[in-house]
Amino acid sequence: MLGLSHRNGKYYYSIFLHPVSRVMKSERFIKNFNLIDNRTSVLDYGSGDGPYKHMLKTYFDNYVSADFEVTNAHHSVRPDIYINDDQTINVEDESYSCVVISEVLEHVYKPHVALNEINRVLVSGGYVVGTVPFFMWEHEKPYDFHRYTYFGLKRMFEENGFEIVKLDYVGDIVGVSTYCFSKLCSVFLKPFRLIKPLHFILKTIVRIPSILYYALVKISFVKSFLRKYFGEYPFGFVFVLKKN
Repeated sequence: MLGLSHRNGKYYYSIFLHPVSRVMKSERFIKNFNLIDNRTSVLDYGSGDGPYKHMLKTYFDNYVSADFEVTNAHHSVRPDIYINDDQTINVEDESYSCVVISEVLEHVYKPHVALNEINRVLVSGGYVVGTVPFFMWEHEKPYDFHRYTYFGLKRMFEENGFEIVKLDYVGDIVGVSTYCFSKLCSVFLKPFRLIKPLHFILKTIVRIPSILYYALVKISFVKSFLRKYFGEYPFGFVFVLKKN
């Protein structure tokens, strides 16, 4: 389970402990909650282990988690409600002021059905805050079905009754390359797992390219340069939608 850290009122994933793709997408994702002006209730759709549960409970008056039973069986935390096999949820219309759907849409075989249901349970003017991967290996097998482009997401969101408030690229091919380097090297570190101090040191060393990339992205000029020339291969996308 990924560990969301909390310090001085801020929630974040540490770049020293987590993949750079997760760190960068979560930063934008968390920041986007500043755009939400109705914090009555939130539905954590596809909640998994609930990595954002504590954070969301501080932002919203009422928190409810929902997940698919078949995939949730592999997680350590059970949801408040289950999403049915037909992707419907047994709740009344306009029950939530916000729906969170982070790293979930790639696992939904019929995303239009899920988005239509999310639209149904949202109050008028309610928000959806979420993320999807673009660069990602197959995971949660055999329930990994899609990778989305910016244009595919835009069309899909609009066709299901949402106004796009934000739809942002996160990362670029340089960041993806540093992450692939770390991922490749980690395979050769597996024999050292029993020697924990050495394994930790080696893991930190192979993360250095990703850490340096992350630090450089904090510089506005570098970030703009990378986005302009290398942004066609991002880690993924972060979005905020509003129900029309």
